[in-house]
Amino acid sequence: MTDRGSGVAITGLGVRCALGGDVEEFTAALRAGTSGVTYEQPGPDLPASLGVVARQRRTPAETLAAQSPTVEPGLRERLRPLLSRATRTKQHSLLAAAEAWTQAGLPVGDDPARTDLDATRAGLVIAGGNQAHRLYQEMGDKFRKAPSFVRPSYAIDLWDSDLLGTASELFGVLGEGVTTGGASAAGNVGLVTGFRLVRAGYADVCLVIAPMTELSPVEQMAFFNLGALGAKTVQEPAHERSRPFDTGHDGFVYGEGAAALVLESVEHAAARGARPLAHMLGGAVALHGSRLSSPSRADEVRVMRRALADAGVDAARMDYVNAHATSTPQGDEAEAEALREVLGEHAGQPWVNATKSLTGHCLGAAAAIEAVACVQQLRLGFVHPNTNLREPIPAAAPLRLAPAHPVAAQPRHALSNAFGFGGINTSVVFGAAA
Repeated sequence: MTDRGSGVAITGLGVRCALGGDVEEFTAALRAGTSGVTYEQPGPDLPASLGVVARQRRTPAETLAAQSPTVEPGLRERLRPLLSRATRTKQHSLLAAAEAWTQAGLPVGDDPARTDLDATRAGLVIAGGNQAHRLYQEMGDKFRKAPSFVRPSYAIDLWDSDLLGTASELFGVLGEGVTTGGASAAGNVGLVTGFRLVRAGYADVCLVIAPMTELSPVEQMAFFNLGALGAKTVQEPAHERSRPFDTGHDGFVYGEGAAALVLESVEHAAARGARPLAHMLGGAVALHGSRLSSPSRADEVRVMRRALADAGVDAARMDYVNAHATSTPQGDEAEAEALREVLGEHAGQPWVNATKSLTGHCLGAAAAIEAVACVQQLRLGFVHPNTNLREPIPAAAPLRLAPAHPVAAQPRHALSNAFGFGGINTSVVFGAAA
């Protein structure tokens, strides 16, 4: 197989998570292998493992107060009134989107003199909807105290279309808009959807936003009772508790994060003088006929092969794999076996990495955050550490697992996996910019 042209350009990135409040901070932490996982005392009667989390590094107010250069001043002013009445989930998500929009150099406002973007040809994908579970709990508490305490705007906030409409208002996007689900694979589902909109010609530009999933203790306890959360017996040092592909793994660490990427046709980017940061070459989504959380090695193999075929790139040309790698024993083992089968005789060639060792598992936004990590490593020539890898699981041999220290490298092609509850398997392929 050969590359199908240069795919779809990625012209803007935005991220907010425990590693940093913008792409620059995030990338510096990736290079250094700095973990965002810390310990905080959980509430009364809650298990200690719920205190091992990777929280947002900065509040939205702190970002705006600093007048971050990553957000265009006019856009920042448009943001202020929206953030003042937004949920915490929406605040972080909009800030990530604003950073991506600014980096892409896209116009702000409705100036008719601007001809570098037709708003009706700009698309918007919300990868996962508005995941403000803590808000839902808070509104339930208010209702139980007194129904009249429930504010009327909650009737708008509760819909997955709320962030879609807010982002459309903020950026002046008037083309196609959609929200996509996908559980932990939502970020990749959103990227594949946006990629297809641009590649098929329905949009010149598509902003993909993966919103922050803010869990309440109710959802955290559900994950704990399911056996999916890690740090079950040891909570400190917290930064060592997320251990993808390591024999010491015992479940995922919950992380907070949001990310956004601007996808754009190569022709449109060139016409307005935008330089691609990287390219999205292809992607695939495949179900394996189950509503449960158990992985399917066979269908992970199938979706990776479909993504590579969609991109027109052989497995032999992969230099880097961003694994789903949540630090759950069953999931890590299934993915390692699937990668061995897909890569075949080249299994020891690409670096296989686990960003969740640093960020924790950011659930619906995880794959989009990891897409940003892939682009930055392709751009800047490095492989970030899998900081807690001490003793690799036997199933990972002979994969070339990223070590616990940074590696200088020049990857040209990257495969990024994300698998979600409900039998959702996804994989996307990125290529370095020329």
